[in-house]
Amino acid sequence: MSTVRFIHSADLHLDSPFKGRNQLPELLQEQMRKATFEAFDRLIQQAIQHKVDFVLLVGDLFDEETRSLKAQVRLREGFKRLAQHDIAVFISYGNHDYMQGMRYPVTFPDNVHSFEQETVQALPYYKQGEQVAAIYGFSYVNRAVEDRKAEEFVKQGTCPFHIAMLHGSLETNSEHDVYAPFKLDELRNRHMDYWALGHIHKRQQLAGQPPIVYPGNIQGRSRKENGAKGCSLVELNKTEASQTFIPLHSFTFEEVTCSAADVDQVKELEGLLARAKHEASADTPIMLSIVLKGNKGLLQKWEREGIVKEWVELLNDSEDLEGKSWVWIDQVTIVDRPSFDMEELKSGQHFAGEYLRHADALTTDELSRQLSPLYEHRLASKYLDSLTEEELDDILSRAKQLVVEQLLSKEEPKL
Repeated sequence: MSTVRFIHSADLHLDSPFKGRNQLPELLQEQMRKATFEAFDRLIQQAIQHKVDFVLLVGDLFDEETRSLKAQVRLREGFKRLAQHDIAVFISYGNHDYMQGMRYPVTFPDNVHSFEQETVQALPYYKQGEQVAAIYGFSYVNRAVEDRKAEEFVKQGTCPFHIAMLHGSLETNSEHDVYAPFKLDELRNRHMDYWALGHIHKRQQLAGQPPIVYPGNIQGRSRKENGAKGCSLVELNKTEASQTFIPLHSFTFEEVTCSAADVDQVKELEGLLARAKHEASADTPIMLSIVLKGNKGLLQKWEREGIVKEWVELLNDSEDLEGKSWVWIDQVTIVDRPSFDMEELKSGQHFAGEYLRHADALTTDELSRQLSPLYEHRLASKYLDSLTEEELDDILSRAKQLVVEQLLSKEEPKL
């Protein structure tokens, strides 16, 4: 067999809740609830359409260790469709769907091959009675795998293709929890033909020879997971690998930055926000974040007065959510010059200056510590996205500015 064709996917997070979206219209909430399932259905259809030999699903098929029956049954039905076309499936479980957390598991059809231990195994793929490939991988038995797994990937036999599945991250990664850490040279030295990675939701190729690839997740769930989402269609022969990205998402999260330097009147906000929507519009629906940049302090004033929020609500109310290419303004971030000099206030003897001098001592580490009970809460943690260092710093900065504005508006002028 001179070639093998497969789909590489990961991080399906079926039945994933979209955190903090309870204020959205019911129609939009329903579309979001269905999005991961629709993306999975498209994945199955693409596998059939491209007549692939097999599908690789590299961890986090579900969003929680207590996976819903709905998600498991939907997965099973998709696998049954693949079985009808003689397409095999290879599954590994990750940190979100680790095996010790399984309750009421559903039995998958015979075309599905699962890695069911934390030690790397090799599973054969046969076609027309001949072993064409060896698929290597492991599953998370417990929530966290902190061991370096690369050395466990040892080529076995003399079949044409050796493909590794690894749900983990570069040891230097700072944006996600680091599980099953690795260095690129550790993977290259195992002499596999392809490394199918999972865990990182951003699509990226870490190396070309051999391909070391994250396909990203199949449906973005927050503005941190922006842009097109999907899977990789891969074809290997003994000399090269070709890869094609296939979009699967039902909608995307996008961001547009607009200058409001020339905006002087409230009514001009409508046109500015409408232009941002037009700039972002595409063939598929979009959840849009808009960054408005000003330099006069007006944007901050209008935000405090609730005017920015009102314009957003008016524009969203006019959006046709039953259409195929709606643009919903999900968030507006104001970047504007404060109406006061922070450094000058710090040197003053009034209460605002005293507050700022003390507030500067609050670090992002301390803020994280203060917020940790929320993130450790069994129920609340399900609805909270983790915060980056940059986001924590922005929260502190905006909080200081808001408090000072309130203090200055209430302070009596000194005689």
